[in-house]
Amino acid sequence: MEETSGHLFWECSRTQEVWALTKLFPPNHRVFFPSFLDLLWFGAMEKNWDPGDVAKAVMVAWALWTNRNEVWHGKKRKEGRAIVFGALDYLLEYQMCLDSPERPATSRPTRWSPPPPSRYKINVDGAVFGAQKAVGVGVVVRDEEGRVLGACCKKIKAPMGALEAEAKAFEVGLQFAKDMLIHDFILEGDSLLLVNAVNEISPPPSAVAAIVYSSLSALKDFRKVEISHVKRAGNRPAHLLAKYAKNIIDFNVWVEESPSLIDQALLQDVSFAACIQ
Repeated sequence: MEETSGHLFWECSRTQEVWALTKLFPPNHRVFFPSFLDLLWFGAMEKNWDPGDVAKAVMVAWALWTNRNEVWHGKKRKEGRAIVFGALDYLLEYQMCLDSPERPATSRPTRWSPPPPSRYKINVDGAVFGAQKAVGVGVVVRDEEGRVLGACCKKIKAPMGALEAEAKAFEVGLQFAKDMLIHDFILEGDSLLLVNAVNEISPPPSAVAAIVYSSLSALKDFRKVEISHVKRAGNRPAHLLAKYAKNIIDFNVWVEESPSLIDQALLQDVSFAACIQ
């Protein structure tokens, strides 16, 4: 049977689960509108949604459509929580860019760059495994030459969203630094929202507030920590380790060696850094 936009956005039981998670509608309200414009009219004119709720509805609809196209091209269908939290993560990062904070995050390069001499850089990332109801975290510690001092990946068995996985990555990265007795480093991730929250530029979203405050408390255990943002292209080794956590039971650690699965990504980082110096 041919799929219609009405089925995609409203009639499918999975879609109804997604809309319920947004809390834009009363409990047990079955969401259905003849068109997307009717949804916006309902929210803006009948329910007096504020601009934030309208933006949330638009982003969730976009996420539904995007996942539908991903499934059409052979990728996995996401669970409702992953769709909603992923959409809200994108929305919050977009809003943070518009806000133009007075104290911007320390750096926003496209590719990985080495830390200054005598300091270390710790890259972290998270990944969501919806089918396993778990998330993965990847951590890579490097010096100014790009050499790996340590790395780890951890599976956390809890049904978290993308933003929660990123927040746990920062928390695990700090704990790993403490375990390795590193006290002067740059902690770097690819979620601008989390970087700004840990830098205390903006308040953390309620879903990850407890994790962020835990990380802020942990910062007191170190001599000097700088929180930095890098785009996904500059965070690939940590991202690969986060995804690799899908295949482990609990926790894998490498000390003074690099996991073979990230060797190529590490080499690319070092080569690129050498070219721009």
